Amino acid sequence: MYFNFAKIQKIMENQTVNPNEKNKNSKALLYTIIGVLVALNAGLLYMWQKSGNENEKKAKELSAATTENKELKEALSEADFLLKKLREDSAMLSQKGEALTQDLEQRKNELASMVAKMRASGNAKQSEIDNLKRKNSELIAKIEELEKKNKDLEVLNQQLDEDRARLQTENEDVKTQNTRISDDNARMRARLISESLKVEPLKRRMISGKEAVTYKAKDVESIRTTFKIAENTNATSGEKIIYVKITGPGGTTLTSGKEDGATFDYEGQQSKFTYKLTEVYDNSSMTVKPTVWRVPGQLKPGGYTLELYCDGFKMGGTSFTLK
Repeated sequence: MYFNFAKIQKIMENQTVNPNEKNKNSKALLYTIIGVLVALNAGLLYMWQKSGNENEKKAKELSAATTENKELKEALSEADFLLKKLREDSAMLSQKGEALTQDLEQRKNELASMVAKMRASGNAKQSEIDNLKRKNSELIAKIEELEKKNKDLEVLNQQLDEDRARLQTENEDVKTQNTRISDDNARMRARLISESLKVEPLKRRMISGKEAVTYKAKDVESIRTTFKIAENTNATSGEKIIYVKITGPGGTTLTSGKEDGATFDYEGQQSKFTYKLTEVYDNSSMTVKPTVWRVPGQLKPGGYTLELYCDGFKMGGTSFTLK
């Protein structure tokens, strides 16, 4: 702004000594100075306001640019994370002989191209940033969908593995059971069977001294047993130990001092026997020499059973009653 200070100075120099004229000129000068100051202040105020508006505009522009840069940085960082995750998932699927879906592969390539372009330019418009964020969100949704399917498949595969393991265990159990049954059947086919089993309670006659059959408990002195072993070509030939078990009333096994407390194995348990005998078996039918067991004391009236066992199997049995 231009002010005519020379004119003001000239007016002051040309003032007369006339007091009235002097006062008039002084007032004019004062008004002029006041006007100059007012105009100067107005100009300064305008310049200050204009400068403030420009600073405020620049601050807003800077803030907007900063916001855009922050959004771009965050969007690019999220995109990098997604691309890395997809690369890892792709490698993991490749080990299983699988691959990403065609849709995911296409989205991954589009996102990688967009990120590379933005990093090369170093800047992006807000619309481009919004587009990048949208693609990130869509890709996240697709990945979550894929992971849910994979998780469901993992649960299903785990269940299938458990079922497979259970079935395998059951099959092994069945095989073991079949083997055991087959072995048991083979042993059953090989077991010895008694025939013509006969039990005779005996007493000795006073006059002749010969033994005679009696069924009076108080008179029984011994028990004679006769039987045959049936032919069995499946049996193992050789020496056989045959256990004779005589059970009296109440289920008590009769024993003598010689075999007292002795046991044999039958169906996985130990069982007492009365006495035992040894025979050589050649798979053919054979008659066993009669055996006589001496009763150690007086027998009680009641029911009795006599059973024969060999190789862990029961050969046969019979019963009799004493009065």
